[in-house]
Amino acid sequence: MSGLRRLCLIVFALAATVCLCALALPWIGPYQDEAAALMDNDYYYMAIQVTLAITALFVLVTLLRALFTPRKRKTVVVSKSGKDQITVTTQAISSQATHVIEGSGNLIAEKVHVQAKKNGKVSVDVSVRPRQTINIAQEGQRLHDNLAEGLSVICGDNVRRIHLQFLEAEEPAPAQNVVVERIDSLEIPASVYERAAQLEAHAGDANAQLTQAAAPARLEGGTEPPAPHGSVEDYFAIEGKERTASDQAQGASGADAQSAAEGEVA
Repeated sequence: MSGLRRLCLIVFALAATVCLCALALPWIGPYQDEAAALMDNDYYYMAIQVTLAITALFVLVTLLRALFTPRKRKTVVVSKSGKDQITVTTQAISSQATHVIEGSGNLIAEKVHVQAKKNGKVSVDVSVRPRQTINIAQEGQRLHDNLAEGLSVICGDNVRRIHLQFLEAEEPAPAQNVVVERIDSLEIPASVYERAAQLEAHAGDANAQLTQAAAPARLEGGTEPPAPHGSVEDYFAIEGKERTASDQAQGASGADAQSAAEGEVA
């Protein structure tokens, strides 16, 4: 029920209740004299007239709708031969339309309304919600043709009108594919690759010069320096160990010479 219809029903119910009580109290109830005396009040009498007009208008509208609103038909005559006829229900037509729409897997039939006329013609109104953003112009035409073909299977030539309404998609179209396509389509100049190769070669030469400057030509004791492919940390670790061993050997020889000199003096 829409909000406007609900509001009209509430206004009619209140107006009819007030009007009925105001007209019935002077004749029925314990306060008949007091209710009859209120009729002499102009504002009270005007309020009764307004509520009575609202009630009469609503009753008239309800009567006209009951007389002229077409009956909601639940079956449609597909074919007729003499006294024999073939009918199909509007529920079957709605199910067929839903099956055609959701067959691709990218669309959802939110609402399907089937209206059957007395002459057997069928009008189908469908609210479609895409799962992702699509091209409405192309997809709408394709879906319309598929619906017309699918409904003709059970309705024949009795489909009078097909109305499609596309709602907001559940998920927007992913933008990653567009970005990737744009990046792939960029043409990188050859000068960029040449400049990158020059920078890489320059970095390699600088690294080799730094390694040669840090390593001595020959370590003490005749040992060769670490291999060029070794790291600088490995080189300094080996050099520290060899210098420690050399210092210990020199300290031991100095202690022996001092002890010998003391012996001679004695």
